[in-house]
Amino acid sequence: MSGFFRLWVLSLAAAVAACGGGSGPASDTGTPSAQVRLGGALSAASQGKSALAALPAQATAAGVDAATAATQLLDFAERSYPDLFPGHPETRSFEGYLYRHYLATGIYLGVRAGQVYVMGGPFGTAPAGVGALTQFIEPSTTARANICADGSSAHAGWASLSPAVGKNVGLAVAACTSKVTAPVWRQTEGPPVSLVADKTQAISFEATAAGRYSFEVSFTDSRGAPQKQLLSVAVQAPASPPLLTVRASHAVRMGGKVSVRAWPKLPEGETVTRISWEQIDGPTVKLDANDKPLAVFTAPEVARDSLVRLRATVHTSKGRVDADEVVVLIEHFLQAQKDDTDAMWAGEHVPRVYPYRPNGPYAGVLRKCVFDPELAYGARFNLCNLAVLPFLVGRPRTDVPSVEQVMERVLVSHDWLGRNFEQLLRTQDPNGDFRRMMASVTAIVISTQVRPSFYYPGTGAIYLDGESFWLTPEERDTLTEAPDYRAAFGDGLKYRTLWRYVLDGKSLFAFFDPELRETRKAIDVRNEAAPLLYHELGHALDFMPPSDYALWPSSQSAWEFMARRYQQRRLTSDTMPVNFPLRSIVMKNLAQVKFQGVTATETDRAYTPEQVGRAFSSDLAVDEYSYSTDREDVAMLVEEFMMSRRLGAQRDVAFVAPWTSEDTSASILVQWGQRGRIGKPALADRTRAVARELVPWMPADDVDRLPPAVDLRWGESWRANLGPPTAAALASGPRRQPTQAQRAQFQKELRLMQHHLHISGKRLPPLPGAPATPPN
Repeated sequence: MSGFFRLWVLSLAAAVAACGGGSGPASDTGTPSAQVRLGGALSAASQGKSALAALPAQATAAGVDAATAATQLLDFAERSYPDLFPGHPETRSFEGYLYRHYLATGIYLGVRAGQVYVMGGPFGTAPAGVGALTQFIEPSTTARANICADGSSAHAGWASLSPAVGKNVGLAVAACTSKVTAPVWRQTEGPPVSLVADKTQAISFEATAAGRYSFEVSFTDSRGAPQKQLLSVAVQAPASPPLLTVRASHAVRMGGKVSVRAWPKLPEGETVTRISWEQIDGPTVKLDANDKPLAVFTAPEVARDSLVRLRATVHTSKGRVDADEVVVLIEHFLQAQKDDTDAMWAGEHVPRVYPYRPNGPYAGVLRKCVFDPELAYGARFNLCNLAVLPFLVGRPRTDVPSVEQVMERVLVSHDWLGRNFEQLLRTQDPNGDFRRMMASVTAIVISTQVRPSFYYPGTGAIYLDGESFWLTPEERDTLTEAPDYRAAFGDGLKYRTLWRYVLDGKSLFAFFDPELRETRKAIDVRNEAAPLLYHELGHALDFMPPSDYALWPSSQSAWEFMARRYQQRRLTSDTMPVNFPLRSIVMKNLAQVKFQGVTATETDRAYTPEQVGRAFSSDLAVDEYSYSTDREDVAMLVEEFMMSRRLGAQRDVAFVAPWTSEDTSASILVQWGQRGRIGKPALADRTRAVARELVPWMPADDVDRLPPAVDLRWGESWRANLGPPTAAALASGPRRQPTQAQRAQFQKELRLMQHHLHISGKRLPPLPGAPATPPN
């Protein structure tokens, strides 16, 4: 550590202590004293040293641009002296400064033109220079932000450097000193290519023929003025067929989850021996490439739009080597800070979304009303009232919104999400149930960066993970494969839970190998999206039931109206625990571990699958997730009831021993399980009460028509339990080694099992006369 930096920080600490700490603005008498102390320390530290000239704005060391060097200085200060610089606030820019504001101490730390400045707390209201950045750290030259490096351009374009047939071609437009808003790409020259991300800042395609490919990207800048940029690439024919393609180049806001996949293309008889990844440009990222074809990272903070370039290299069994590159544009976009008590999306990642129907009546307000980091309550209250964005039920009251009305409320990250969602509503929902249920929401957000899906009463909108809606491999390429943050919850327990929907002895969820270029059918989208929609819309109906459709006032926000029932504990999920309580303390404690991230006790960790099965089977829940919260109990009932009555699909739930990475559904043995648990007579009154309140259009006797529950066979595999017992399933003997495809299929099943588990712990806006309350 630099001795100069240590002396400066100790001076700061002494100054802060002398002024009574840095928790608020300094007094007038304290500010000059602190500056004198700081200045004295700097003078003493500088004695005998030659003065360092301020470095130019565009660079602070060879190969390191100013923004990267400033980030390194700020990160170093936070790691070394968290008492002075607590947390990790966003890096912001103002008149040439790149700075962070530490709310807990009131201190600003920033860099401008290679010089370090401090302000706030005991140091007054003007920036105080403390020396050149290179006196404190030596900026790393291992990474550089290479698209806006000159520091003066408003915007900059980038295209793949050596594009070739069969390889990834990426193009991007970056916001340097201005903004890039509402980008739209169109091809102007060359063999036509499919652009599934044409309304983002980066596009990607795989050229099938050599030649010149040209594109025009239109957007608006910070002043709202229209701008255009032309980009071209000359694609060359390779000397030999490529062995590897990386998909796909794309854009993501800083803090977003990123995944890219290497796709080997080998002739028969030749296999992959190794795939390696390396970063070759851009701000440094922590690359997780344990799953060799897949590389995952979190987009780092950047002071302006920056490119991350990655290279994948494949080694084959015949000693051949090939490589391909992919680029990810990291958008500089400020999210709401985690410690901002008024911000609705405090500490959460809000991705870029836009109205699917740009000319719809609500296109101008959708994003700012339901998915904008500037949404706030408290002193900065700016929630949209229902006159601006009403519930879809509309006025005059219409219980069943049309497809057109629904699509006018859809925000997407990519057009294909809206297109496939619309096809689902038009062709796969003959009874109009999804549209009926959407009467209770204000908007539908579908994004490749939403994970997991959730409903949020604060806005009255649902937020859906785009993975359920892809049809083509090109659409699938735009999805992130980053794991759900809750995937490791419950790892210390002695049991695991499996579930699926079964129709005609087969799993409703078809497997599509992520390493193959497969296309799905519309019914596959329905099968995967239906339980997700029934679940999240069940939450929406809990907060906004059909009985309230005629009551909402235009003068209130969606949450202010729904808060009345919430405060009075009149939600269906409030009355269910009173009238039909779940009683198993064992299951409630385990659910807190598995779904809320609570640390497991020794008692929790001792339960076997059989013991959990006994505790579960003697109670009235349809799923383990029902014990997470009362809200989830109701949503699970709605989901399983509608899946059974509308699709004829029954839900399996089973408890098994923990598995390994080598296990598949054929090797994992059921130690307790049941199919169609909602059909148990003991659960009928609970189901009937929920259906009557939330889906009253369903026939009153539908609960009595549910198929009876069937126990799964103990000791047989999860796969064998799909159908009736067979001689092969019952035979003993050595088990065959599972194939890679079987392992991949089981991992896909596990990811699907996470889809219906929504965000927990997101706080609701404050209620009039009551403190803020976390949602259930």
